[in-house]
Amino acid sequence: MKNLPLSKKTILLTRPNNEPLASQLKELGAKVLELPLIDVQFEADAEVAEDVLKNLACYEWILFTSANGVKGFFKEFFKKFKDIRCIGPCRIACVGSTTADALKEFFIQTDVIPEKATGEAMAEAILNYETIENLNMLYVTGNLNDNSVSKILEEKGRAIVDTFPVYKTSLIELDGEHEALKEFVENGADAIYFASGSAVEGFVKNAKKLSLKKGAKSPKAYSIGEKCSEKMKNSGIPVAKEAKHPSLVLEMLTEELG
Repeated sequence: MKNLPLSKKTILLTRPNNEPLASQLKELGAKVLELPLIDVQFEADAEVAEDVLKNLACYEWILFTSANGVKGFFKEFFKKFKDIRCIGPCRIACVGSTTADALKEFFIQTDVIPEKATGEAMAEAILNYETIENLNMLYVTGNLNDNSVSKILEEKGRAIVDTFPVYKTSLIELDGEHEALKEFVENGADAIYFASGSAVEGFVKNAKKLSLKKGAKSPKAYSIGEKCSEKMKNSGIPVAKEAKHPSLVLEMLTEELG
């Protein structure tokens, strides 16, 4: 058997739905522990959804800050419409390539993707793309997102921004019988990867249950993006390294652990 780059390395992933990252890590020889610390439910307020979709043709821009936002939006969209063309002639902005890839599943191309995968960078990229004064914009988001994107577009661009929450993120209370949890507590890991600030909050919430036994290997902690790193630091979790973009996570972990 050939010596794989991540042989004998254990990596803990903290979000649900880890494909394709989990498969890629396994192909490189890593043992992957999947321990979701957050739960995502796709649901929107019925009255808000009805109002947004009824007036969908009025929006010149639709903004997506996550693949979950894309999934939640089209879950609501196809309750009312049967044809993707009903989305209208709006322009589309995405926070990053992962979100844009989610849109490609619906055969929709993205007009604006910032170099830096943050909501603020997306808003600034839109301002550089065109004048948006008095344009109607739909900001598709989740329940935990802040209003920084809307604030930039409204204050700097003088646009009219409606917010459409289409999914809810909640922190999970870990079950002590979860196999990945038991294995982590018993043996530890080489690395723990946080894909969101919410996952960091979930880790802190379950800190006692995640406490390692004597002799278990203490993992280095890795993050995705500035906001996640900031959340880790504020929670007292040292950041070993930060991936600037989701596409760089596999490369980061391989370089660090291989």
